[in-house]
Amino acid sequence: MILQDLYNQLHLKFKSEGLDTAKLEARRLIEAVTGLMSVDFITNPEEELSQDHIEKINNYAERRLKGEPLSKILGVREFWGLEFIVNEHVLDPRPDTETLIECVLDWVKFQNVIARSDNDEAIQKHQNGLPRSLHSLTMTKPLKILDLGTGTGCIPISLLSELPNATAVSIDISSDALDIARQNAQKHGVDDRIEFVQGNWFDNVDGVFDIITSNPPYIPASDIPTLSVEVQNHDPILALSGGNSGLEAYKKIFSSLNDFLKRDGRAFFEIGQNQHESVMRLVDESNLLLRDSRADIGGIPRVVEISCGDK
Repeated sequence: MILQDLYNQLHLKFKSEGLDTAKLEARRLIEAVTGLMSVDFITNPEEELSQDHIEKINNYAERRLKGEPLSKILGVREFWGLEFIVNEHVLDPRPDTETLIECVLDWVKFQNVIARSDNDEAIQKHQNGLPRSLHSLTMTKPLKILDLGTGTGCIPISLLSELPNATAVSIDISSDALDIARQNAQKHGVDDRIEFVQGNWFDNVDGVFDIITSNPPYIPASDIPTLSVEVQNHDPILALSGGNSGLEAYKKIFSSLNDFLKRDGRAFFEIGQNQHESVMRLVDESNLLLRDSRADIGGIPRVVEISCGDK
């Protein structure tokens, strides 16, 4: 079978089953198995595919049609321009979580601008238009990052890839998840700057940190049965369910945050849809300060920035 025929066959099959991204998924599946590139679909549409490749692609296609996410089939998912290893023990990194990375980097940039600027005008100029790249700024001090419930490690690893002056500690209750996070740290060359610890939130954590991050489970337990088959059957429930209210993880984390966050540090948390007001209330009740919040690309409040309160 030639490339064009198999691609058309897969595309139509995925489309008939209601996959919204049928064309993209058909192409990505073929590319992953054969090693072909996107340009080959244009320049070499009549390339003959081996029988082994065809059988493997058809097997993967059947798994996809049964509801298994393409990322779990292929074992990788892209996040922040990096490729992360994924399996059934970790939550797939989502584009929404990139909002948290942006928030952290913007705060770090602003701290460096403050340290390097002699006047308020320069500070305001940078605050109003912070570039994504950090290469134009010299880092003024080492940074210690703590990531709670690290999963794939996508948050701290992405941050370490941008912050050469940073080190990180990543916590997860799941040893299987930590194994995947270690592999990802090695893959992206930051394993010498990150420590992995098994524990429940702040268990087994020592010291204080400049930056604390987390994408905790925040889906109310009653909403779990309404999630897509891809999520229900292939993402770990431990990384999804936030208890009856969806807020249980925030309550536990916020109750101890003052003990682990530096007085001039910041904590950044991803939140779920319609949770902004509830999380704001928890921040206040926990004697913390809400510094800022940011919406994702869909306009949904997605990240809150928190600092220590006064005990």
